[in-house]
Amino acid sequence: MITTTTFPQRTRSLAADAPVDLHLHTFVSDGIWHPRDLIDRLETDGISVAAVCDHDNQRSVVEAIEYGQRRNVLIIPGIECTVRWADRQWHLLVYGIRPDDDRPEARAFLDLVVRQDEIFQELAKDARWRVERSGRPIPTVNSLERHGPLMPVHVLRAMIADKHVPRLKEAAELLVKLGGNFTTDTPLAEVVAAAHEGGGICIVAHPGRADLGPALTEEMLDQILAEVPVDGIECHYRTYTDKETTFYRGLAETRGLLIGTGSDSHGPGVPVDPRPFHASWSADLLARFGLQVDAPEGPVWEPGMDPNAVPEPEPEPAQEEVPAQG
Repeated sequence: MITTTTFPQRTRSLAADAPVDLHLHTFVSDGIWHPRDLIDRLETDGISVAAVCDHDNQRSVVEAIEYGQRRNVLIIPGIECTVRWADRQWHLLVYGIRPDDDRPEARAFLDLVVRQDEIFQELAKDARWRVERSGRPIPTVNSLERHGPLMPVHVLRAMIADKHVPRLKEAAELLVKLGGNFTTDTPLAEVVAAAHEGGGICIVAHPGRADLGPALTEEMLDQILAEVPVDGIECHYRTYTDKETTFYRGLAETRGLLIGTGSDSHGPGVPVDPRPFHASWSADLLARFGLQVDAPEGPVWEPGMDPNAVPEPEPEPAQEEVPAQG
């Protein structure tokens, strides 16, 4: 069990259906939530346990934890690290290490985060220079800088706000055409080793999303586990159908992995609001933070329990055969 000052030794109890959301972003990466506005929204929605997991930095974590204590919302420190495995990028949620953790065993992971953050900041400076040098002014970045150092995604969004491109896809493509880059990553094994040294917990984020590459399959997961001891996978996610949730829960349960639950909310309705996932769906993960979840009266999970699950796609209508001519 993690024993930093964030998680006291005294166990806190949660009802089986207590709402939790363990994957949230703020404006220090690609979100638009101010940490305090996020906490206020969580309190309003009755979500008393959540995790702030910005991309590749933790600049909002301490503020969120401290403000959450005033609003009776327990914030678990987290981060979503951009990692590489099998020649493609993945996202890895690392829980349980605060950016102000002064334990010697946390140093390797925090140093890794700082290095990754510095690379992203340099990429953002380079991206801004390339876009402006091309004759495309992006004054919107001046307002975004008020929240802290620029990330590449801030430059991309400024390109949209200042009417140079319609969407993020086109912004990224234009930046690459101008000779720039908007991303970097660290080997999965290196991140997991450093996180485990510091007592962190490593959960593969949104394995069912295919926009970073092919969705995680059973074979891919087994290959990862043969090489890197990740702790779990995010089995409940905003884009999942019940079928996908059942599939990923099955993968996790048969391999003794922890189960994560996260909306990946980046702002009010962006792309979704924080979601009230049942605490029992990720009980073993929550237990690692000193949170004891009551056993549900019925099954922990079955299709139909999540009203926010994405509906299953309608089957394609059968094509009527056209009689052969002649």
